[in-house]
Amino acid sequence: MAIIELDIWRGEWGLASVDLECLKVLTYMKFIGVPVRVREANNPYFTPKGRLPVMRDGRNVLTNFEEVVDYLKSLHYSTDVHLNTIQAAEASAFTQYLRDKLYPAYQYAWWVDEKNYSDLTRPAYAKALRIPFNFFYPSRYQNAAKEMIDALYGEHTDLQEIEKTIYSEAEKCLKTLSDRLGESEYFFGNRPSSFDATVFAYLAPLVKAPFPNAQLSNQVKGIANLSRFVARINQKNFRHVTDEYNRQNAKKHSTGTQSDREAANFPNQTRNKILAALFAAIAMTGYAFANGMFQRWSKWSWRHTMLLNRFRIAKKHFNITKKLNAGTSAQSNSEQPK
Repeated sequence: MAIIELDIWRGEWGLASVDLECLKVLTYMKFIGVPVRVREANNPYFTPKGRLPVMRDGRNVLTNFEEVVDYLKSLHYSTDVHLNTIQAAEASAFTQYLRDKLYPAYQYAWWVDEKNYSDLTRPAYAKALRIPFNFFYPSRYQNAAKEMIDALYGEHTDLQEIEKTIYSEAEKCLKTLSDRLGESEYFFGNRPSSFDATVFAYLAPLVKAPFPNAQLSNQVKGIANLSRFVARINQKNFRHVTDEYNRQNAKKHSTGTQSDREAANFPNQTRNKILAALFAAIAMTGYAFANGMFQRWSKWSWRHTMLLNRFRIAKKHFNITKKLNAGTSAQSNSEQPK
């Protein structure tokens, strides 16, 4: 087997990746110890489905967590072989429970909350992307999250009521997770499973990212055994990431003030607007080409030019004829007897 390659969103704040789905796959591959070459991608546009993560093993290309788990299982890499039938069913039910109750709150905290989006999420993803894609993808992901929330809670529902409901449901979900984990190291004994990778991917960003509006983050941090769960997995599998982050952070503190770092990390607002407008113009131009708008315009322009030239020629002939007629009339009048 050739070495597996995994393209992910880059990490931040001591996380191996800022992205939930990328962190799921990466954590699972750490659990099973499969050899993998991890690459931080800066442009998902050229990926098979326009998103990350992407796992490649020869000709096999996989783009979501479930596909990766099944594929690696076919290669005899799996963390779930120790689960009995009841535990496997319980893990599947809990995974769906997280999707129904915690995922909407996660998306709301990252993408819908305007303060978190403008101060945390957008800069983190923009930093990971090349220009001009750093002006496009964050807003695209935000719009997708807003559409999901609208679909779940109604487009015209008051946003404050939605926030209250979402975080209340998430809090109940976290309490249920805490009760299931208890004092165990992992959710199903002393060995990790794919479900542990999923829970870690949800909770680690909420623990480590410095949210301005930290209601969901504080809910996780306030549950001791879930916080310890995140710390254990991080220490065992991503210690090098944490150590590097701490080293870089200490270096920043020694070389500049907080305001200096903010000025470096967040570009000038006016420049951002100009670049965003420029990118929008480029995108619209590309769209126009793709839909044949320029071709149709070119045909119209050519016809318009031809008609205009014909009109000018006709007008020129008319003026010449008019002058000749005027000259003939004057001569005729001069020859008449007085």
